This record gives sequence, structure tokens and C-alpha cells, in this order.
Amino acid sequence: MIPFTKMTGTGNDFIVLDNREGRWTGKEKDFFASVCRRRFSAGADGVILAQKGDHAPIRMRYFNSNGEEADLCANGARCMAFYARSKGFTRENFFLLEAADGLHEVEVTGEKVKLEMRKPRDFRSGFGFVHTFGIREGGFLNTGVPHLVLFMDGAFELKNLDVDATAPYYRNHRFFEGGTNVNFVQRISFDTIQVRTFERGVEAETFSCGTGCVASALIASRAFGAPSPISVRTQGGELSVEFHRNWNNVHLTGQVRMVYEGSLYPEGEQPR
Repeated sequence: MIPFTKMTGTGNDFIVLDNREGRWTGKEKDFFASVCRRRFSAGADGVILAQKGDHAPIRMRYFNSNGEEADLCANGARCMAFYARSKGFTRENFFLLEAADGLHEVEVTGEKVKLEMRKPRDFRSGFGFVHTFGIREGGFLNTGVPHLVLFMDGAFELKNLDVDATAPYYRNHRFFEGGTNVNFVQRISFDTIQVRTFERGVEAETFSCGTGCVASALIASRAFGAPSPISVRTQGGELSVEFHRNWNNVHLTGQVRMVYEGSLYPEGEQPR
């Protein structure tokens, strides 16, 4: 029997496994993918291993629903911070979280978790490859993982866009070695945007993507002059992105919730 915790960060859902005893090496790709299958298992956007950190109270390792490990999942990191505080990894509300991309300051206040992001890098624009009517290029930015941001033009409604049909062309474009996540963004007001994200590794739209919301907010600030903080509406809830003009001190804040705890039967080990 494998105990687990199901968590959600504004609709981005995860299976958290306590790995403080080192049961999982990270090479269990097929197992992680099987756990994430909806209707056949617990179902999630990804799996998080909760481990003892080398330089922080807790270290997270994140695996997409295809079983592949990623450097960061921002909503996953916020869930991990809440998990660490709830499970007694630390008694503090403000502490460091270790991930593959480095250390992150986190602050847990009730069900809200604030995550310090690493400085975004590799901003690029002017690709000239956007061919979808009603959509224009915003730019590319790495916020821990790669993200392409595309803006909806004029009266075209983001809610009517078929994300799963539109995104693969951009997700697999030759300009992005290894592919990219794709964010479709609509400006709602001076300091509010709406975002829908097609996630690499999930290979589908998710209800929310933290790193995608950060990339979308920062590129919107550049395109529209939107001030910090920017409210980001997703299908799973609302997030807030704070930043300085030079994109230092970027923080992502939003709600986190433990949904339930249970135990998994490994495949081939069903009770008789």
C-alpha cells in the first residue's frame, strides 16, 4: 500500500508522496504516469516527491503526468509548502523550499501560499510564426520552465478558443528545443488578465499553471504597461503575480488545498 495526499493549487492537482525515507529514486516514470491517469487511478497533473532538503527544510521533485521530471511547477511548489507546514517538516510559516532550479522563499498564511520565483530568463519575441486568426504574439519567457505567451486580439473571446486543438502547433514548434508550454492570454482590465495554458508533459490544457501565469503577467506588463500586482484569472481560480520593473523579486500567490488522503495499490497487487 502506498499512502498519498491529493492536493490542488487553483485547479492544478497533484499526488504528493512522502519520500523522506527515500523509497522513490525518481526513476519510476511508468508508475508516476500510471498514478496520474484519470478514471484509472487517483488522477493528477503531476506527482510530487516530498524529501528532506540539503539546504532547506523540504525539497520537492516534480514529475509531469507523463512521468518525466521537470525543473519546477510553481503551483506544485505552493502545494508542497503547504504540505510541509501541515506535516511538520517545519513549524515556521516563512521558510525555504528546495527545488531542481534552486531555493525559493515561501510564506504560508492559512490556505494562501506565496512563492518567490527565480529570476525569469531568456525573454524573446518577434518570431513571426503566429498563424492563428485572432491571436498575436506576446513573447517567450523561461520562468523555471519554458513558456510562450500569445494574446487574444480585439473581440475574440478566450473562453471560445479550442486550446487543445490550437496549442500543439506552437508547443512543438522548431524554434523551441524540447518544446514549450503555451499560454493564451486575454486582457480583462488594466491590472487583470485571463490565462488558459496548454502544459508540456501533460499534453493538454490544465485548469491552472503557476509558471505560465507568471510568464503571462510579466509579458503583459511589458506589452500593456500593467502595474504590479497583476491578477491572473484561470479556470481553477485567481492568482496574483507581484514583481519589480526589472523582473526581480517575482512572487506568485494563491490558494492551496488538501483534497484527501488515501492509499494506492501498486499494479498487480490488488486485494483478492
